[in-house]
Order: sequence, then C-alpha cells, then structure tokens
Amino acid sequence: MEPFSFSSLHEYLDCAFKDNPNPSWDEIKNAKKEYWKIYYKHYRREKRIKRKEFSLGFYPKQLQLIHQKRGDKSVSQFLYDAVNRQLTSQEAPQVNKEVFSEVHQQLRTLINLMEESLDSEASDALEELLERFEKLEENFIQLINP
Repeated sequence: MEPFSFSSLHEYLDCAFKDNPNPSWDEIKNAKKEYWKIYYKHYRREKRIKRKEFSLGFYPKQLQLIHQKRGDKSVSQFLYDAVNRQLTSQEAPQVNKEVFSEVHQQLRTLINLMEESLDSEASDALEELLERFEKLEENFIQLINP
C-alpha cells in the first residue's frame, strides 16, 4: 500500500492552493473536506489490510449471559478478552461427552459390521479398513476418558 501523500492538512492546502495564493473561505472549507475525505479513505484501507474485522450476532439468551459476565467492560472488550484468553489458553477445548459417546457407539456398530463382513469374505482392503476403524475407536475412547 502506498504511503499517504501528505504529512499534514497544511501541506495539502499548500499544494491545493499553489496557483491560488488568496483562496476564499469556501474554497478553504471545501479543500479541507476533500483532504479529510482522502485521508480517511486511505486510513480505512490501511486498517482493513492490517486488521481483519468480524461481525457477530447473538441470541437474547447469549446476550444476557454476556451482560451478566462482562462486569465493567464494554461488550466489545469483554468479547475481545474472551477470544484472546481462549487463543492463549493451554487447556483443551470443552467437548460434549454425550455426542462423543453416541459417535463411539455408531463406530462400534460399524466395526461389528466390518467383522461380520470379513467372516463372509476375506479381503486385504476390508482388513485395513477394520484396523483404521479400530484405531479411530481408540482415539474416541481417549477423548471420552482422558
């Protein structure tokens, strides 16, 4: 991104009125408006490049919890701190053990079906698939019971 061309409003006005040594108040006023328009356009463009922004939406119950927990902080500052705390935390994320248990049961069912299929016809691909399912099951057990 190119740097902003002017170091100050006065430098811009000097450039804008180099051919007009005695501008009227309206001309000065319009030139100042134009300067700030150019400046803020450049500033916002630079900011978008350096810092990504996101919009979040919350349901009323979520918003109520945020207001209860934020204390003296603004909602934005509270959310920013919460995200930063999560990003810098060394703790493992919270998992829903019920969901993992259900997935584990479904995985166990698939393994049983694979074993039955292997009994009826032997295949290297099926055996490898069964081994992978069993490895996945071990991983699920570790997630459920750390």
